[in-house]
Amino acid sequence: MDLNFNPVERFTLAEEGNRPVYAPAANITPATGSIAPGSARLSSQFARVTQQQSDLAGESRQVSLRLSPTRFSTNLTWNASYVYSNVIEQVRGFQNTAGNPLLVEWARGARDSRHQLSYNIGYNFGDIVRVNWSGSFRSGNPYTPVVNADVNGDGYSNDRAFIFDPATATDPTVASAMRALLASTTPKARECLTSQLGLLAGRNTCEAPWTQSAVLTVSLNPLKFRLPQRATLSFNISNPLGAADLLLHGEKNTHGWGQQKVPDPTLLYVRGFDSGSQRFIYDVNQAFGNTNPQFSAIRSPVTVTAQIRFDLGPTRERQLLIQSLDRGRIHQGSKAPEAQLRAQYSNAGLPNPMATILRSADTLNLTTPQADSLATWNRWYLVRLDSIWSPLVKEMAALPNAYDRDAVYDRYIKARQGSVDLLVVLSGRMNKLLSKDQIRKLPQFVAVYLDKRYLASIRNGTAGSGFGLPGGFDVGAIRGGGATFIAR
Repeated sequence: MDLNFNPVERFTLAEEGNRPVYAPAANITPATGSIAPGSARLSSQFARVTQQQSDLAGESRQVSLRLSPTRFSTNLTWNASYVYSNVIEQVRGFQNTAGNPLLVEWARGARDSRHQLSYNIGYNFGDIVRVNWSGSFRSGNPYTPVVNADVNGDGYSNDRAFIFDPATATDPTVASAMRALLASTTPKARECLTSQLGLLAGRNTCEAPWTQSAVLTVSLNPLKFRLPQRATLSFNISNPLGAADLLLHGEKNTHGWGQQKVPDPTLLYVRGFDSGSQRFIYDVNQAFGNTNPQFSAIRSPVTVTAQIRFDLGPTRERQLLIQSLDRGRIHQGSKAPEAQLRAQYSNAGLPNPMATILRSADTLNLTTPQADSLATWNRWYLVRLDSIWSPLVKEMAALPNAYDRDAVYDRYIKARQGSVDLLVVLSGRMNKLLSKDQIRKLPQFVAVYLDKRYLASIRNGTAGSGFGLPGGFDVGAIRGGGATFIAR
């Protein structure tokens, strides 16, 4: 609020819906239409005296819908979401006014983009290159037709425009210009203006066009390019739509793909003041509502980022293993007994997909032959898993205080590789045994263990890049340390 504002009306603009003016007509320069500073001040010793208050309110409502596949795939991943939102807020006229700036009114929020559609799609090409495209479509934000100057004399250039009706406007120049604007402007701007002809514009009654944005990511499988498993190489292209626009149409003929479409909200330019009839003289802005990117100062650049990431610290498995074995040997604490080590490592830290599937027999509608086969494979898996880990667990429990960490970790990795190899064999059998509908019903954390590509990525531990995996299964998400080098 402006505490130094004097809310005494001096006169009204009859041709603009009796808009109140708080400055004397004698204080308005006829040649330019500018109002002398301090014309509507309680004290001439001060200009604006601003007080920030938090006594207004706003309301926001939102409904969202999200679609995503229930079946896990390392080849194709996608999801889409739709959000409908409605935002209204209270404002005072010191932000945007058509009358007394002290009055409070409810209006559509400035960021009230009603519709938003977001999507993400990724594809793994031959387990060599993964391409991911994510983006969104948004309906435009609202805006208000305004005058480029202060016409109500409150000292703020935030006045809403009066939308002159070409059929009734007394100024023939304004009438002709409004007629030309309505014939040439965008459909949405025309709709906004025609719905308010002969009225002072409402706050945020116009709406900008829809906008779109996107990001393209290209990731390379480090193993296919003879890079260490703990290295990742990716390329990010921000605003790929803008890049396509430049390539196809050239810099001078861009169509605005990928750009934020910000319309010109200025409807009227003040060119003078007629003191006799007490009315402002206007020019109509023929670019009102224009979203041509050539005339916009707000541009979304095209940025290409090459990112190389390499983990420097020990792997998560090595850290957990060494911390457990060092306790009671090199560091204080009690040595982990064989039973504790067996409970911790006997399954290689991997879930048993067959046990989970059997527990969900009713949900999956397993047939008797299916259940019998899974039970048989489960016993086969547990027996061989025990033969891999029992000797190693006994050895780890009996380690002396001074032990070779590298040697123990090497044996651990070999045991893990053998455990994953068992699941690789069983994954092929389970994919043949279960129907597509049954696999689709599997929880995602189980379905991944039926995918040989995923099993190959975690065979040596979870220190890899997670290449080819959808969100939530990045096997490199937890690391001991890392360094990132980015070139733009």
